[in-house]
Amino acid sequence: MTLPGEPMADDWTYDARDSRRERRSTALRLLMATVVLGGGYAGLCTWSSQHVPATVSVGGIQVGGMTPDAARAAIATGSRTLLSTPIALSVPGRDEPVQVVPRDAGLAVDADRSLDGLTGLTLDPRVLWDRLTGEVRAPLLTSTDDERLSAYVDRLAPGVAVAPVEGRVTFPGGSVAVDMPVPGRTLDVAATKLALRRAFPDSTQATAVMRVVPPLVSADGVEKVAAEFGSTAMSGPLTLVAGTARARLDPSEFAPSVSVVADGSGQLTPRFDERALARLVAGKLKVPTRAASSARWEFEADNGKPRLIPSVDGLTVDEDALAKRAISAISSADRTVDASPAVARPPFTTEDAQKAGINELVVDFRSPFPTNDATRTNNLVVAARRLNGTYVPPGGTFSLNAILGERTEDKGYADGTVIIDGRLTRGTGGGISQVSTVVYNLAYFAGVDFLEFSPHAFFIPRYPEGREATVYWPTIDNKWKNDTPYGMLLQTWVEGGNVHGRVWSTRTWDIASVKGPRRNVVPPKTIRDDSLKCYPQQANPGFDVTVTRQWRRPGSTALVRSEPVTTHYVPEDHIICTNPGAVPP
Repeated sequence: MTLPGEPMADDWTYDARDSRRERRSTALRLLMATVVLGGGYAGLCTWSSQHVPATVSVGGIQVGGMTPDAARAAIATGSRTLLSTPIALSVPGRDEPVQVVPRDAGLAVDADRSLDGLTGLTLDPRVLWDRLTGEVRAPLLTSTDDERLSAYVDRLAPGVAVAPVEGRVTFPGGSVAVDMPVPGRTLDVAATKLALRRAFPDSTQATAVMRVVPPLVSADGVEKVAAEFGSTAMSGPLTLVAGTARARLDPSEFAPSVSVVADGSGQLTPRFDERALARLVAGKLKVPTRAASSARWEFEADNGKPRLIPSVDGLTVDEDALAKRAISAISSADRTVDASPAVARPPFTTEDAQKAGINELVVDFRSPFPTNDATRTNNLVVAARRLNGTYVPPGGTFSLNAILGERTEDKGYADGTVIIDGRLTRGTGGGISQVSTVVYNLAYFAGVDFLEFSPHAFFIPRYPEGREATVYWPTIDNKWKNDTPYGMLLQTWVEGGNVHGRVWSTRTWDIASVKGPRRNVVPPKTIRDDSLKCYPQQANPGFDVTVTRQWRRPGSTALVRSEPVTTHYVPEDHIICTNPGAVPP
């Protein structure tokens, strides 16, 4: 039953459908509004991500409303002044600051970091609101090329460093003076780099960090040396004593030879000029001296046997010992210096000579020469006198050139016969090859080893075949080594048309010489020379010959050693001088 005024069922159905339709329309309108608003919001967010807010500044550089690229460019332009404006780096102890140009020191502005957070997509309405309405003041952030900054500060370091002043103890005029040490300063590179980084870009002031450099020797060390060594060293004069002689040496005189120096271990150590001290003492107190003389042998009259002349000790100023005694006196309360001369032993003492074994005649050799050439004979006499008495110790080396030296007129030599390029001529000292031949045979029969010798170019009949030696200054020498356990004393003289030679020693060997036959004989040529300087020559053939030296122990027939030596001689041509006016050179 339907009550009066109640709608019909159909009416209710219509109203329900209409209501649902209305709700859908409203929801659709709301959705569309949301989409429109959301799109607008998203667009606003997107726009804000691509632009710096209008009121933003970075380090005082206005970048508001710019794109990130434009903002970076603005920061680069605006920071140029900052990069070129020097930072005044104050250095403790230095009046004027060091000007550091940021760009040169590797300091730079980092635009990307400075803009970080000011752009970029965000959906947070609060951030978006701040970007659209707020005022932002961002700092200017920096970056550092640490390698460039380190190199820059390293270059500054030497110019601001102050070396420490070392303490000194000196002795002016014989008194003690002390200069106290002063510490130095050096740049702390790491800390100074940090100070520059902290200052840039907000400040043009920074302070360098310095480290103290202590002196090598502390103040206490300097005072200790002055009080202990210095006061003793300069406490009074030295008394110099030599026998009954006395002399006084005041501190003002020896002070210049005394100093103190750092020893590398943090201490000062006394130092003395020992040579100057020794000369000062020796000059202050004169003491008797004499030269030492070595033992030697003199030959008895008429070229007799040797007689030992004992050595004589000398007296000398031993500078090393004298200096050490003076240093000891300067450094102690005992101010006395023994300045007596020291005994000087000669190089070859009587005891040395007695042990040398100069006991018997070991070799006796002589070589005849023509006596019709007075200058040649003179040269033989001069050389034999110079060589006479030469002593060759065991293991010693004999050199004829070393003993005779250059043959000059000042030494008494005259022109004599020499062989040059196979021809006879004249030269100062000519003829002494005969002395060399005598020496060669003395060494040969003493059994020693030759180190250097040269036979003549052509054979000279007065010499033994294959057992002779020439000499020429300074290129051709006669040199051998005394390899026996005894010393060798040489005796040489000229007498009766012979050059005589002897060796006095203790016999070590019996030497035999065996000469073989001539081989490869070449006859001489005859040459007629019409020059004014022609020197005549007698003819002698050229040939080869071998001479064998044999060693046996004294009193034994057993052969110990054998040594063949082959000598080659060129022919001595027959030179005929055909010019009547020819004068030998």
